[in-house]
Amino acid sequence: MKAFASRLPFLVAVALVAAAIGDAFVETVSNSGVLGHGYDDNNHLSVIPAIVAGAILALVVIATRCHAFSRHIAASRGSDWLVAGAGRFARRAPHADVPFVVAMQFGALFAMESIEQVALDGRLLGGCVWLGGPIVFALLAHVVLGSACTLLFAALMRSILATFGSFMRDAIEAICVLLARDIARCFLGVRAEALVLRTQAPHVRHLGGRAPPRPALAA
Repeated sequence: MKAFASRLPFLVAVALVAAAIGDAFVETVSNSGVLGHGYDDNNHLSVIPAIVAGAILALVVIATRCHAFSRHIAASRGSDWLVAGAGRFARRAPHADVPFVVAMQFGALFAMESIEQVALDGRLLGGCVWLGGPIVFALLAHVVLGSACTLLFAALMRSILATFGSFMRDAIEAICVLLARDIARCFLGVRAEALVLRTQAPHVRHLGGRAPPRPALAA
């Protein structure tokens, strides 16, 4: 239950984007007359807000995951932290989340269409009008788009985390190289100074000692 709660914002973001894309796609195809006449819904007022809300939520989730990823990396000592950190967020197969995304997708679609109907006609039209087209086609299209968005967003999340992990690894390695150079430079400087003092010490003792006694003059 805790694992599902942690994934819920990501699933909601995917559902919002999938609902917006599916709504525009189904209504566009239905309005073209390819599937029969009687469908004329050109009201797409809720599509852009749904996509924007889903994108913002997805960005928040990505930022949160990257932060948690960095904390997990910091705690992973004595192991391959990049593999360990990536595995932390790839334990659940993406297709297992498809039913949850599709269910929330239809809920978001119903809310979107209901808001559009009330804003345009002042009332709910009822029935299956909120699907935006023939029932079978609309259901199939939304399920396919919801599944595709779930798999695509999951792959995108893994790619972003992998890129973030690689960036952190390169940054840490660069910092370690710079620190090693500074330490080596300081060490060599101390050794060089010690060598200079060691080579100068005999001359200092020779110059600073007492002069030899002068020989006595013959009587």
